Amino acid sequence: MNNQKFFLIIAIFLSVFLLWDKWEVTHAVDANGNLISQTKITGAGTINDSLANQNLDVPSATNRNAELDLPNAVAKNKGPFTTVTTDLLTLEISHKGGTIQNAWLNDYPIEINSEQKFQLLSNKTGEIFQAQSGLLPQGQMPTHHSIFSSKNSHYQMDGNSLVVPFTWQSENGIKVTKRYHFNKNSYVVGIDYQVTNTTNNTLNITGYTQLVRNALDQPNMVMPTYTGGARFDDQDVYEKIEFEDFGDQPKATSKGGWIAMIEHYFFVAAIPDTNQTHTYSSKIINGEYLLTVVNPELAIAPGATATLPSSSLYIGPKEQEQINNVAPGLDKTVDYGVLFIIAKPLSELLNWIYSVIHSWGYSIIILTLLIKLAFYKLSEKSYRSMAGMRQLAPRLTKLKETYGDDKQKLGQKTMELYKKEKINPASGCLPILVQIPVFISLYWVLLEMVELRQAPFWYLTDLSAQDPYYILPLIMGVSMFVQQKLNPPPPDPMQAKIMMALPFVFTIFFLWFPSGLVLYWVVNNILSITQQWVIDKRING
Repeated sequence: MNNQKFFLIIAIFLSVFLLWDKWEVTHAVDANGNLISQTKITGAGTINDSLANQNLDVPSATNRNAELDLPNAVAKNKGPFTTVTTDLLTLEISHKGGTIQNAWLNDYPIEINSEQKFQLLSNKTGEIFQAQSGLLPQGQMPTHHSIFSSKNSHYQMDGNSLVVPFTWQSENGIKVTKRYHFNKNSYVVGIDYQVTNTTNNTLNITGYTQLVRNALDQPNMVMPTYTGGARFDDQDVYEKIEFEDFGDQPKATSKGGWIAMIEHYFFVAAIPDTNQTHTYSSKIINGEYLLTVVNPELAIAPGATATLPSSSLYIGPKEQEQINNVAPGLDKTVDYGVLFIIAKPLSELLNWIYSVIHSWGYSIIILTLLIKLAFYKLSEKSYRSMAGMRQLAPRLTKLKETYGDDKQKLGQKTMELYKKEKINPASGCLPILVQIPVFISLYWVLLEMVELRQAPFWYLTDLSAQDPYYILPLIMGVSMFVQQKLNPPPPDPMQAKIMMALPFVFTIFFLWFPSGLVLYWVVNNILSITQQWVIDKRING
């Protein structure tokens, strides 16, 4: 296979990859056959043990048999609430169930220079995304439909930590205090329950947390990313749960682990106590998608007061610095696809470079240079092969003119020429093939990094958005055209026309790519052109 054909195959592969990605977004359907905007990525792995078949009745957002349930209970959760403000979060916690019904991320404006902060959790009708929690059994314990009370309507973190209590009391005197715990410089929200059993009977109590969502927003249709559920178990199995599959997932158990609702750049995860075995489930009810974790039962003796093991919620961005130490496997919410093993080190290296120079644009340039240096010898071999093919181009053309009607003879003479000049046309393909996984991995790294969101560089105001002036895509197209001119022309006229069209085709593609990714490609092309030019000079004297 000659290099020009190989480049053509790679170009077709990348084009098909982008088109397939687009198709999956625009043609995904939900459980009812309705078209939804979300990337279809199949998860892998199951979790099973003896508790998987327990029929623990967690009151759903719309289950009309649940105690104190109201029609469309989640969407109409518009009653009293308490506002909590920390350095990183602003939350509204409803007195109904102590549900976190709204959450804003203080360090993330919705757009550059905006005073309005990005809202992750929401109780807006049609855009429901909430973190609900409560205790079982229903009728004895407060669920997320029960009414709590709060001493204050607003809590402000002034020190390094903050505890926000909500209280509930049953008719027979059982007292429950639901406490939210906040720490400075953290998106983790701790939850625990203090229960006082004033009855003459032992109370067997189970806690639960569920993430509820009905908004299937996919903001970037050109560069689609994963929006859906996920869970992680004690066997280190990370499983994506697409919205359309929520109703088909069996109950599963795991010691520790977590569940999450994920979208581009941000997510919410429910993380139970790591020392206990929990039951996980997912379901769809009236268009609402629920991920639930149910904790083990705890017995509280008559007259005793006990605090249930705490659980946590992560409500925030996919910042590596924030999520690496929160829970095992939580870094997998940063969706690097099947090439996670390559993408994760690239991401960590990019973050390290940024920690030194404090510029994401220059960090991308330096990372590109390091990758180029790592593959220097492989690239050199490929470029030498291309330079050799360029020198043979006139002789290959003459052979085609002489033996064009005899394909077998033409092939024989061509191979004799390669052997005589000690050139292997396939020797330039393997070095390029080896680098493709690295490129695809870096594609996902730059696409997924929330740190690039609204990060400025030169005239660019946001490296995660497309170039508003299309300068980088145009430079990329020109650099790709120059690269082609440095390569030997294809002997086949049709191949030559296709290759000439590729810079224009890829320029159009890259008009909508995140500018950070285009920056990488431009720098890589410029370095490749420089390396190939130097090699050509050496060969040609």
